[in-house]
Amino acid sequence: MRTLNRVLEQKILEADGSYLDAQGLQPLEQYFQSYTTRLETYQYFRDHSQKLVLQALRKLAQVYPELIHKHGQRCQYDMTEVLRYIALAILRDDELFFKEQMMSWLDTILVAHKKNAQCLVSYRYLQEAIHISLPALNSSLIRPYLENVMTSLQSHA
Repeated sequence: MRTLNRVLEQKILEADGSYLDAQGLQPLEQYFQSYTTRLETYQYFRDHSQKLVLQALRKLAQVYPELIHKHGQRCQYDMTEVLRYIALAILRDDELFFKEQMMSWLDTILVAHKKNAQCLVSYRYLQEAIHISLPALNSSLIRPYLENVMTSLQSHA
């Protein structure tokens, strides 16, 4: 697995044998300036994703108790995997990584289980739990990824 995001890799390849100008250094500067926040967000997910997922699923159980009874373990696994890939994408600062590595798998799962409306509710609850638990700056890093997931869920409904 690559560790840098695609923009940085491309800039490094383009700079082979030459110096980067100010425009070429800008993505590198942005990457390093936001690194501390991205690392904190990654570490928070690494340590607390299970708790966040369970919090969302408890709320979902109040609305869809039968679903949680039958598919709770699968929901927990899927949501934890989504959070793991969001954390990696945030650390890398690479949304394309998330789309390529997670979204096709998730789309396949969603089509197979046909529980899109219920999943959409669970990801909304997850987004609420994250928003409450994390500072605004960290939470704002996560929002585009969860919105991507929820858009996908809505498109299959």
